[in-house]
Amino acid sequence: MSFYAEFAEHYEAIFPFSEAAYTLLRRYILPEHRRCLDVGCGTGHYCGRLAADGFDAVGIDLDAAMIAHARRHYPQAVFHVLNMLDVAALVSTDRTDATEGEGPFDAAFCIGNTAAHLTQAQFAPQFAQFLDSMRQVLRPGAPWILQVMNWDYVLERESFTFPVIEAPPGLTFHREYRAISETRVTFHTRLQSGSNVIFEDETPLYPLRTPDIVRLHKERGFMPVDHFGSYAGAPFDPLVFSANIFVWSR
Repeated sequence: MSFYAEFAEHYEAIFPFSEAAYTLLRRYILPEHRRCLDVGCGTGHYCGRLAADGFDAVGIDLDAAMIAHARRHYPQAVFHVLNMLDVAALVSTDRTDATEGEGPFDAAFCIGNTAAHLTQAQFAPQFAQFLDSMRQVLRPGAPWILQVMNWDYVLERESFTFPVIEAPPGLTFHREYRAISETRVTFHTRLQSGSNVIFEDETPLYPLRTPDIVRLHKERGFMPVDHFGSYAGAPFDPLVFSANIFVWSR
């Protein structure tokens, strides 16, 4: 069983819905952006909120347990078990018989450092391929919001330990970046209840510094709109431990 499958039942407790994140999303996802895509939706709470606010919200995640949770709790939204590299399968732009809901998206977002699971190496440039696909599925002018870790900060260190997350009932979630290099980082996670380890896992992540993220977007015609270090709108500083939040226009 994968880390994410085991984590699904605990996800909402460890990473609850963030009003600050949703407020920032809605700063750019306007009422006219009816069809919205959440890439790496996890348990689906942002899609659920968008659907409750009247949007046609679609969420994708590679983990079936996460999607099963999302479908049970947010039936107004649409969820698919889908690799983010296959996002183009959601859109039927070349068909004359495409049914409602199969057209391009009016807005999209990918938060929670999900994009760090995509490789960057020249022989497997998954992040670049993903951006190519996102350009395909978004309407011209559509907002595209991407949040990853501030890798500029992390990559200056040999390891990095996150503050422990405490959540009821008595859960603690531990995270650490190990074996940090410019091309790969080992993400070690552990969920405990008291001294009892519920599960722990290691997964590779593939960091990208800010200049590379900017370059790859601009090469594909994305126009920069905003850049933040937090959902509260703090300016991004590569020397400070923070999120790295980009807003682009397709």
